[in-house]
Amino acid sequence: MVERPTDEISDDDLDFVLIDEVRPPPRIMMARERLLLCRLYVGLIRTLNDDYGAAFAANSDSCTLRTIGIYVLLRTLMCTPVRASTIAQALKLPRVTVNRRLQEMMKYGYVERVGNAYRMTDKVNIPDLQDKLQRRIDMIVETAGELSKLRASPSHADADNTLQPRDRPETA
Repeated sequence: MVERPTDEISDDDLDFVLIDEVRPPPRIMMARERLLLCRLYVGLIRTLNDDYGAAFAANSDSCTLRTIGIYVLLRTLMCTPVRASTIAQALKLPRVTVNRRLQEMMKYGYVERVGNAYRMTDKVNIPDLQDKLQRRIDMIVETAGELSKLRASPSHADADNTLQPRDRPETA
């Protein structure tokens, strides 16, 4: 099998990659499943960048910034503002990093401090939110459907070097 040149698929084309046309290298276990999940992750990250702008994408550690932001949003949606120490513990990040990123999100107006805790502001209510969330939901549903098809097709699993439950190493 020949791997495709890196310039054959641009980042702009990831939304339109037809998975059936791509043959992942057999040396990578569960390659097709990983391909689908990677496409989902990249797609979701790109939509976050598109929705919330350059402030999130320009940061040298934007992955950490987004992760903390997602966790603060989760806790805000649960009506429980969250302390920096709790965020650091939950995400296994240094508290110094969490504090720095929270300050950055406060500077951009996405996070506010309530006592010793933090919560998202109304700035997360971006224009066309329903359409943007539906796009993310569609990506997740499509990926879940493709993963389900892979699970149901043993011949496809063998072709992509996918480990079936009977082939997985025993764990003690």
